[in-house]
Amino acid sequence: MEQEVELSNSQEMVIMVADHAKRIIESLLFATREPLSAARIREILHKFFEFTTADVITLIHELRTDYLESKRAFRIEEVAEGYMLLTAEDYGEYVHELYRDRKGERLSQAAREVLAIIALKGPITRSQIEKIRGVDSSNVVLALVERELVETKGQLEAPGRPSLYGVTETFLQHFGLKDSEDLKSFFESN
Repeated sequence: MEQEVELSNSQEMVIMVADHAKRIIESLLFATREPLSAARIREILHKFFEFTTADVITLIHELRTDYLESKRAFRIEEVAEGYMLLTAEDYGEYVHELYRDRKGERLSQAAREVLAIIALKGPITRSQIEKIRGVDSSNVVLALVERELVETKGQLEAPGRPSLYGVTETFLQHFGLKDSEDLKSFFESN
């Protein structure tokens, strides 16, 4: 009978540690604007607890379930090979209203065209983009690089070794995509 009590106390301790770890994960996700990988979260937790990356993923999924069941105004999503705390879809229009008047953050029609080409065809050179669009796109590509939506992904093995452009983690985050495979699925479904 005494062993049962010890087992119960041990189980209670495990639950308390897991709950505390979930709150730490929640605070980390709240504090960052970038996706946090399970491995990075484990590194932080590992200073205080003995968790594996798989344990961290389990805790994140439990936290995600907690949010859904309690109908919280936010959710945890896997984005750009990490996790982010995001506004629940039901409340997105209110948050959008908060930022509605922000000028200068919208992309021009040309920037949207170039971004779509890079997302669909990338990695791609500037001259290949210009061939598709039929107009000079150097300034547009530069603007997208400055906004961290596009980055160089290497150089083409051709005369002049032109840069190859592809989308960034920031782009994936903005569209709620995990990786380039998600990107392909996104374009195929839309």
